[in-house]
Formats: sequence, structure tokens, C-alpha cells
Amino acid sequence: MKSRSIPKIPPPRITAQHFRVPSFTGLSGFYCDLLGMEELNADKNSRAFGFSPEQCAVVFHLENVEPYQPQNNDFYWKIGITLRDLDAAVGYLKDRGVALPAPYQFKNIGYMSKLTDPNGFSIELLQQGFEGRAKSLPEGHFIGAQATLAHITLRVTDLVAAQTYFGEELGMRLMSIQPVTEYGFCLYFYGWSDETLPDPDLTSVDNREWLWARPYTFIELQHIETPSVTTRRTPLSQSGFNGFSYRKNTGGNPIFLHVSDLSHLS
Repeated sequence: MKSRSIPKIPPPRITAQHFRVPSFTGLSGFYCDLLGMEELNADKNSRAFGFSPEQCAVVFHLENVEPYQPQNNDFYWKIGITLRDLDAAVGYLKDRGVALPAPYQFKNIGYMSKLTDPNGFSIELLQQGFEGRAKSLPEGHFIGAQATLAHITLRVTDLVAAQTYFGEELGMRLMSIQPVTEYGFCLYFYGWSDETLPDPDLTSVDNREWLWARPYTFIELQHIETPSVTTRRTPLSQSGFNGFSYRKNTGGNPIFLHVSDLSHLS
């Protein structure tokens, strides 16, 4: 008698990142019309947008808060969107009146540009290949058809606390370490993937383009290595980051969990 194989349980995945905002004005035009996301949910108090229901969504919650006032040492930094052809995406956005810098290759990390959404939250656009290595575009929306909402970026100064939390408490896997010594920081990428890296050396440049092409979302930690720098939490009276949600698969019905209290990280 043949033994019955046990189905493999998929790893957890990040399903949403959350923001408190004073208004939904302009969000649908920006995220749906301009970036090509779908409106996944809309009610009196929230709006959710995503490139597909299986990707990480961006969820906005209406609250009585002041406008967002970003600072360079904010604990929450940015959304990261990866793209097959960044030059094409930037050209498309500029043709529609969006102000953003020309794409540039930042060291051996990535080919990138950036823009901000209607509430002032920063969005990094990162090509899945380095400069000169664009991939062909699929049919569909000029950005939405080629994009993955790939990164939630947080700034930290206590690396041990952050690694303990994401690596041990949440069970995430450290998949890439990217030192940027001359700028005083190092990047750490955590995910719930069991895929084999191209190179087992976590600092290897050979892993980076492969990492940018993954179809799921990572936590990106920017570890600030300057001892005198502290990170700032956006006041709850102001628009800002409200944490992230993830789905944990159990073999039965999936469990959806929300991480909002990250006050123990700095």
C-alpha cells in the first residue's frame, strides 16, 4: 500500500500594510488609475488597494488625524514596488504629470526612482533587474500588470531587538544583507519564503535581482549604524503607519493576524 503524501503547508505571507489618514481624497485616482491597483475594499472608514487579491494590499483607515509630516529618522520609511521595466513606468508617470526623479542605479543594490502618494507617504520604485536589465512588459495596465508590492521598510537602531522579533518571534527568515557602509546603514530583508537563494552567502550581490523578482512582500530593515541617531515614531495624532497583517496557514482555515505594536523596536 502506497503511503499518502501530506500536502505541504504554504509559508505565511504579508497580506496588508495599514495607514491612518485624515481623508481618502485622491487615493482611488492615484492607486487605481495611475498605478493600476484594484480597489479591494471600500467602506465608510477604510479603503484597500492592491495589484491583485493575492498580493499585499495597502489599507487606509479614516481617522481624526493631522496630515503626515515625514522626517528622515522616522521609524516607518516607505512602500517598495518592484517593476519589470522601470524606465517605461517612469515615462508613463511623467506623461501623466507625476513629478519623480530619473531612474538611477544605487550602488550594487538596485535601479530605482521614487514618488509620493496623496497623503505624502513615500513609494520606492525598484526595477527587478539592475540598470539595463529591464524585462518585457506583459499586457495590461502599464504599471499594474508588471508590479509587485514588495517591501515595507522600517528604520531601526537596535538591530538585535529587530532581528529577535522578526526572526525568532514571527519566524521570518533573513534572506539578504546589504551593507551600505559609506552611508552609515545596512539593509536586512526578512520574509516567510523557503525558496533556495541563488547564493547561500546572504551578502552576495548575486541574490539581489533574484530577490527583487519575488512575487511576495518582505520586511526591509534599514539598520542605522550611527550611534547618535534615534528613530522617531509618527505621533498618533498625525497620519502614519499602522502596522501590517499576515496570513498564517495551518492546514485548515488560514489565520489572519495583525502586527500593530512595534514600540519595542527602535
